[in-house]
Amino acid sequence: MGRLRQAFALFAMSCATFACQPVRAADEKAVAAILATEGADRAARLEAGAREEGELLVYTVGAQIDPLLAAFRAKYPYIEVRAHKADTVAVTRRVMEEHGAGVYNVDAYELNDYGLAPLMEAGLLAPLKSPELGHYPAAAIEPGRHWVVMREDLISMGFNTASIRPADAPRANADLLDPKWKGKLGLYGEATALAHWVGTMLLSEGEAFLRKVAAQEPVVYNMGGRAVANLIVSGEAPLVVSARRSHMIASQREGAKVEWRAIGPVYATVSAAAVASRAAHPNAAALFVDFMLSARAQAMYRDDLGYSSMRDDMARAGEPAQKLYLGSRPDFETEYETWSKLAGQLLKGRRR
Repeated sequence: MGRLRQAFALFAMSCATFACQPVRAADEKAVAAILATEGADRAARLEAGAREEGELLVYTVGAQIDPLLAAFRAKYPYIEVRAHKADTVAVTRRVMEEHGAGVYNVDAYELNDYGLAPLMEAGLLAPLKSPELGHYPAAAIEPGRHWVVMREDLISMGFNTASIRPADAPRANADLLDPKWKGKLGLYGEATALAHWVGTMLLSEGEAFLRKVAAQEPVVYNMGGRAVANLIVSGEAPLVVSARRSHMIASQREGAKVEWRAIGPVYATVSAAAVASRAAHPNAAALFVDFMLSARAQAMYRDDLGYSSMRDDMARAGEPAQKLYLGSRPDFETEYETWSKLAGQLLKGRRR
């Protein structure tokens, strides 16, 4: 069993480590019945139920989800919304540990598809119905309707244009090998992000090239993606080769002198909406999914936060020619372990 699967399959005897406060979980059949609500009075029935519930807990990987949560709170002021943010492995592991301890805190998810897959296999996700599903392509909807992929982000190079002139910045992966970039390339240091960057480079350029980039002594910033983006904005990390496009676009809109550039095939990370099979607040969770899939929320993702929406009525202009969906690869788990091990070998001692 690989380390990724082990991380997803850990079952703890308690959740004291996470300061969990167990809540009364709903029956799976009751949750499924609420999520299957249809008809002209669907919204009214869900809202009535959500008023009684009064709460919603979302587990999310979205570093920039706060504006979406604020808009949801404004629409449903009677729902107290809380969010737990972490990377995909940490979120999935936490759910598995809570489940093993008989704790069912989470109501809804905003999570990568490869993180949701083991939760589905464990029976921890409920099938969805939403009037918004008709606006999403079949490929975005899990066959059993356990999640809907709603937005996409792209990973490649971000740089500070006040520190590095756009004309001088790398335009292709091969440019990273220029001696002038030795010790000046940055990487987002979260373990999953490093593994995905290594995988992207292996698939697009090969191991020999990857080792040459590693010999350029890149700096691995031991912090979250948004925090690394802030270093690009300040010029402390003027060039990062694993930057999120959404972070650079959001920073540009705030006046920062930064740019995002695809310098080769880019890693596309997706995020999906889902509901816990034993959500204690299923009506609020159903309203949350409806909202996140709505044109309003997706316009916020696209226009304010720099993501691409998966809705078929949302324009997706300016996309790179080649995108890699690593989590959808048939041998992703095995490959991930290889990438993770290689990242540890090649980038050892490079953390800052």
